Amino acid sequence: MHTIDLNGQWSLSPTDNKAVAPYCNYFLKNPAVPCTLPGDIHSALLEQQLIADPYWGTNELDIQWVGQHGWTLSRNFSVTDEQLASGAAVITLTMADTIITVLVNGQKAGYCDNQFRRFRFDIRPLLTVGENTITLEFASAENVAIQEAAKLAYPIPYSVYPVSAKHRNLIRKTQCHSGWDWGPCIMSFGVYEPILLQFIDEGIIESVVTDTTKLNETDWEARIHVIYNSAKEQRLASTAVLGNTEQKGFVELKVGLNKLTFTLICKDVELWWPSGEGKQALYILDLAIGGQTLSKRIGFRTIEVKKVEDADKQGKSMTFSVNGRDIFAKGANWIPLDALFSRITETRYEQLLQDCVDANMNMLRIWGGGLYEMECFYDLCDEKGLLLWHDCMFSCSMYPSNPAFLANVEAELRYQIPRLRDHASIALWCGNNEDLGAISWYEESKNNPWRYVIDYDRLNEGTVGRVIKELDPHRQWWPSSPSAGPGDYSDNWHDDNKGDMHFWSVWHEGKPFEAYYSINPRFVSEFGYQSFPSLSTVETYAPLSEHNLTSEVMEHHQKNDRGNSIIIENFSRYFRFPSNFEQMLYLSQVQQAMAMKTAIEYWRTTRPHCMGTLYWQLNDNWPVASWSSIDYTGKWKLLHHAAKQFFAPSLPIAYMKEEGKVEVFVVHDKSTPLLDAKVSVKICRFNGEKVSKKEYRMDFLPQSSTKVCTIDISKTSIDAKEMFIYFKLKTDDLYVENVILLSRPKRCRLVDPGLEMRIEKAQEGFSVTVSCKAPAFQVALDAGDVPGTFSDNLFSVRPTAQKMVIFRTREKITLENFKKKLKIFDLYGSSR
Repeated sequence: MHTIDLNGQWSLSPTDNKAVAPYCNYFLKNPAVPCTLPGDIHSALLEQQLIADPYWGTNELDIQWVGQHGWTLSRNFSVTDEQLASGAAVITLTMADTIITVLVNGQKAGYCDNQFRRFRFDIRPLLTVGENTITLEFASAENVAIQEAAKLAYPIPYSVYPVSAKHRNLIRKTQCHSGWDWGPCIMSFGVYEPILLQFIDEGIIESVVTDTTKLNETDWEARIHVIYNSAKEQRLASTAVLGNTEQKGFVELKVGLNKLTFTLICKDVELWWPSGEGKQALYILDLAIGGQTLSKRIGFRTIEVKKVEDADKQGKSMTFSVNGRDIFAKGANWIPLDALFSRITETRYEQLLQDCVDANMNMLRIWGGGLYEMECFYDLCDEKGLLLWHDCMFSCSMYPSNPAFLANVEAELRYQIPRLRDHASIALWCGNNEDLGAISWYEESKNNPWRYVIDYDRLNEGTVGRVIKELDPHRQWWPSSPSAGPGDYSDNWHDDNKGDMHFWSVWHEGKPFEAYYSINPRFVSEFGYQSFPSLSTVETYAPLSEHNLTSEVMEHHQKNDRGNSIIIENFSRYFRFPSNFEQMLYLSQVQQAMAMKTAIEYWRTTRPHCMGTLYWQLNDNWPVASWSSIDYTGKWKLLHHAAKQFFAPSLPIAYMKEEGKVEVFVVHDKSTPLLDAKVSVKICRFNGEKVSKKEYRMDFLPQSSTKVCTIDISKTSIDAKEMFIYFKLKTDDLYVENVILLSRPKRCRLVDPGLEMRIEKAQEGFSVTVSCKAPAFQVALDAGDVPGTFSDNLFSVRPTAQKMVIFRTREKITLENFKKKLKIFDLYGSSR
């Protein structure tokens, strides 16, 4: 098989240079600019300084014209006599975004209309020996959506955000490109994966999927199913190798699609486990049919979602079980890595996913307003043991159910499901994000619900569910998130008895953090609280003159209508008001971490009733105020440091659900017991004076939540405004601390801690030792724009126990410069 690489530099020009002249007159005198593929058109224009950086200031508003006009990409390539004579010339386009007419030597070769499909066109009849030209004509997806809307017999509503492209639900592209309540409206164009032109002499492997079956404790059967598209009737040599097992032979092929199966018995197999549960063993599958080869990695594991009815028949469990072991799912929701695809790299994927493992996570939810990710993303999740709850790409909208739209979706799934289903990390397929609930959001659907229920059913059950159950029958199909499960249409925004729940009453309804105690969920797949990024990130989009929460730029980089107001209002609910802009940024992150800690620690104590918490959201696709725990620059917000603590495998937890009563628990997620552990409960004054101390010697069962004690403040001499409780869980191999304030922070009579830092060079970067004269709370270290991560952050410090953390740098910096960058914040100092 001969292959021509069509990646690299292409020529970019507007479809109509006069139409874009009011925004950019460059093309009136210049025919084109270079554009690199894989890549996107906005990034090419930005590189040539024809548009301003959309992430700076309010520039997003000034580049909307790009997505509202057509663009053309073209390049030349040469074809030899030998190549042309060797067989069909098949061009493959994947992640082609989105409405594209493909021309070869001026003649139409094909048409793309779905970012998530794989398109293959035989262009051999259009080629000539020597130089050829390929052209990709991109229509404006926004304009096409508007045209499609005009054809509708009735409106199909969708969610709209502060800057928004119209009718994004009618086009099969990344839905958040049109703007979201955390993301910009950048209607990207481009081709984001390599473009290949292959001359097919024998045939082409269309898909390979593997079914694994456990035979006994060490041996597994692997059935490898191949779809091979043969160019002719022929007999080809074939080989399948998985681990140390090999099957060789020949396959008899007819012209067109052939279904082939290889059966291998793999012995002495090591199992694949989620992060924190064991090793992520992966075995290489090498397949060869004739001259074509393919490799992928297989993880041997069983996975199921247990939905066991309660004894009182009032609810059902929702528990992910891997290799027969129940797993408490700990993680977050994943959104696209960047709004500009040219900025997405494997290095960024690797760093962000490692950040999840480092924060004791074992699951991510691929949110339905994004995309089916690049292959390297799934490979990394397999390697790192991150389970994936995988939405299909529909979110917060009604969708069409006409035959053309459904056929387009079916083709999308018939490519994506076989492409992805062999990844050990994928735990569940979910039909959509919030589309079922969205039927009750819009006036049109509220006034005529059955019309939209029928549309929903035709798409979600009649197409998405049907195809997934056909192509991946052994993996759990989940109709929507939130949902009570297949065939159950309960209101899982408010019903916590079964299935997964989205709980947004604290953020959207303004309820206090204590409202997290009001529900007893089985699995919470969305809940969150916003914060601002750190000052070093704010400086990447806002000049000094805009460093005010009500400035134009700060409000532009807040896509939730009431976001800044909610954050500020809650300052007054829980804290003394911060003294300056940077303290506001710090306190917003403390507040966010406090909200998530309140929810997650409480829900963890209810295991096995609750068996999963995935907070909204892990990451940002541009620099913005949002629900993320890691900001756009890759810098950990304080929430991510808190997640590392509240997702710890073994943790002492204290909460005050009932006024005046502190409940103390230890949760232990590991599959082995925690023996002869010491739990210390120490009550102290804010000046550091110890009031009382109790110790408990206990054994903790595997995968357990155990109540240690109840502290009834009303029956003691404890003054909630003058004291706090410090908890410690200790064994020979474990040392974990936790702290609870007994009143809202603004009521606590904190003492100036007199914080001091000692900074020294260390092997991985720098060591920072923090000491104090009085207890300090919510202590946060900030290294500014220095790339790296603290080993611990957002901690308490006591006069009797200084705190030493390591800052692991990703770039070289001198000790002197690091000292200049480093800042320290704490709760007492935030209002001074």
